Amino acid sequence: MTLRIGISARLLHPRLLHQAPPGSEAPQKRLQYLESHMAQWIMSHGVVALMIPFSDSRAPPARKRPLNRSILADLVDQLDGLVLQGGVDIHPSRYGAQPWQPGADAECDPVRDAYELELLSGFIGADKPVLGICRGAQLINVHFGGTLVQDIPTQWPGALTHYDRDRYDHLTHDVRPEPQSLLEHIYGGALRRVISIHHQCVQRLGKGLTIEAYSPDGVPEAVRHSGYRFVVGVQWHPEFHDAAHRADMAPEGGLDNGPLMMAFLKACARRLPRTERHARLAAMRRLPWVNSG
Repeated sequence: MTLRIGISARLLHPRLLHQAPPGSEAPQKRLQYLESHMAQWIMSHGVVALMIPFSDSRAPPARKRPLNRSILADLVDQLDGLVLQGGVDIHPSRYGAQPWQPGADAECDPVRDAYELELLSGFIGADKPVLGICRGAQLINVHFGGTLVQDIPTQWPGALTHYDRDRYDHLTHDVRPEPQSLLEHIYGGALRRVISIHHQCVQRLGKGLTIEAYSPDGVPEAVRHSGYRFVVGVQWHPEFHDAAHRADMAPEGGLDNGPLMMAFLKACARRLPRTERHARLAAMRRLPWVNSG
C-alpha cells in the first residue's frame, strides 16, 4: 500500500474575510483548505497526500465510538506521517506571552492552534514522523515548551528581510545547516538559498530540540527533536522550491526540496514490515523527478 501522509488543514473563518459586496459568493461558514504546492510536492514522490479535516470537539457525534477511542487515534493509526502547513501566527498566549503590540493577535487563529497542537501531540505520541513548514516549525517549538520572537523586523536587530508581502515566494536568503545535524547529512554544510515568508522565529528553544540551521543574521531556520523517529521543522518553504523558483535563485539555484521530503518519507516507511518498506521506497525512487534534482 502507498504511504499516506496527513496534512494539517488551513482554516478560513468568515470573521477574517474582508467585507464582501452584497450578492457575492464569500463564504459564510468556516472553510478548510490545502495549499496546492504543498500537495504537489508531497504527491510528486509517489505517495498519497490527505488533508486532515478540523473536527469541532463540541459537536455531538453522529454515532457512538468504541470506548476510549477518539477520532484523533483513528487518524494517527491510518496515516504514516504528518506535515504541518504554514499560515497565520500562533497566538502568543500559547507560549505564555502577550501580543508584541496592540492588535498584533487580530489575525491569529486559536481554533487552528488547538487543532494542530492536538494533531501534533497524537503523531508525536505514536512516534510517527512530523515535518513542520514555517508556522509548523514554530508549532513544534511551542509544543515542546519553547517561545517565539513575535516580529523579527522590530525585535531582531540587524536581521535580514525574512518576509515581504509584495515579493512573497520570490524573497530568498541563505541558510547554513549546523555541523553534525540531520540537514547537514542531507545537504552538506554549505550555504543554501531558500524561499522565506516568515516574520517570526524561535526565541527560547523547546525542551529536547536542537537548531538544525541558521540564516546569516543568526535567525534559527530549522529545528529537530532527536528523541523521536523524525520531528523536523523548517522556517523556509520547500514546497515552493520547484524548477521555476529554483531557476530564479541563480547562481546558487536554490535548495533542492527532494532530499528533505525523501528523508521524511523514509522515516515514515521505517515503521512498515521490511518487505513492504523496501517495495514502497523502490517505487518512489523509480519516479524520474525524485532523482532529477
